Amino acid sequence: MKTLIYADSETDLTKYEKLNSEIIVYDENSNITTNYEKTSDLATFAQVDAVIFTQNCIINGEYDISKLEEACSKLQDTVLDEVLLIFDTKVPPRTVYKMSKVIDEYGLIPDIKLAYTTIINDNLRIIAGKNDYCKEKTVELYKTISDNIRTVKHIQTAEFIPILQNAYKDTLIALSNQMSIISEAITIDLIEAIDVANTNEEINLLYPKPILENNIQRDAEEVNNIANEYGEPSQLSETARSTNNYVAYHMAYMAEKELYLKEHLAMFETTVAILGITEDDTLISQKDNASLALVDDFVSRDVEVWVHDDKVSEEIIKEHGAKKISLEEVYDADCIIVMTDTEEYRQLDPEKIEKVIITALPLYDQEKFENVKYSSVGQYRLKEGEML
Repeated sequence: MKTLIYADSETDLTKYEKLNSEIIVYDENSNITTNYEKTSDLATFAQVDAVIFTQNCIINGEYDISKLEEACSKLQDTVLDEVLLIFDTKVPPRTVYKMSKVIDEYGLIPDIKLAYTTIINDNLRIIAGKNDYCKEKTVELYKTISDNIRTVKHIQTAEFIPILQNAYKDTLIALSNQMSIISEAITIDLIEAIDVANTNEEINLLYPKPILENNIQRDAEEVNNIANEYGEPSQLSETARSTNNYVAYHMAYMAEKELYLKEHLAMFETTVAILGITEDDTLISQKDNASLALVDDFVSRDVEVWVHDDKVSEEIIKEHGAKKISLEEVYDADCIIVMTDTEEYRQLDPEKIEKVIITALPLYDQEKFENVKYSSVGQYRLKEGEML
């Protein structure tokens, strides 16, 4: 079997080393480094058994299939109905269908062979095909590089699974974020309530937290985009997004309340240190970023804002009117707000905290911080047995 990989400069070709096939790489502009045989001849597409498209379809944290569409448009006069076309990249639903129309614009290939595959959680690979032949052929091709393969009946179903997973997380966290605000109003320890509620095997509540992972933000919003495209309602997803975006403003309210009640300080008199901007390896997108929204809110009210996150450049932090600081400098702030769960933030020394510390998720042993003016979202600090 001979397979042509239509790669882009971001494709990790090493993951195809054990592919059950001879490999050729299409490299039109000679910008791909690989030990595989390379070609820039479009005629090769009609001379192989399969073509794998690996174009990155997530640009700046948003779905963008333009690179894939450009690649497919080059194949209009070259692909035959004997060639299996495999799309191996994360895409929004119905992308493979749309690409088939790009490749075969006039419907001249009655039996165009299509398949889709991608890796989801725990290295599980999902595979779907236009028909059983396409699906089985793709499984045969990938079985030597993926130990864990699951097939589904329809390509659009396979495309939708990662989006469904992330929309689920967004919705579940939105429930906890909403409950955390209510719990503070009626003085409930939501974290303890969640721990006990989860003893019911049918319940899997998550702790409240800001959504600072791009894949969750992107895919949850994609549900709204799909609903709008097809004229269907998406109230639940819209509310989940709105609720999770509101976390930034709730943190600002908590800071203002804590500083005024405990330190008798107005916000414009204070310095606030915000710890954690993203949970990704790098800041992929600033859109719907709760930490940056929190920075912007404080800066707009003339609060001096310091930021610590080694994964975010000083330039970006300055663009938002804040100052990038070291972790040791954090202790000089009037209010410390912890937005992400990292080991270095878990190791903050309560004895060095001069005034107020707030966390957007449960991080600390409350006994360790009992002598610190500390509060956490959804974890109202009541003494045991106390009622307010």
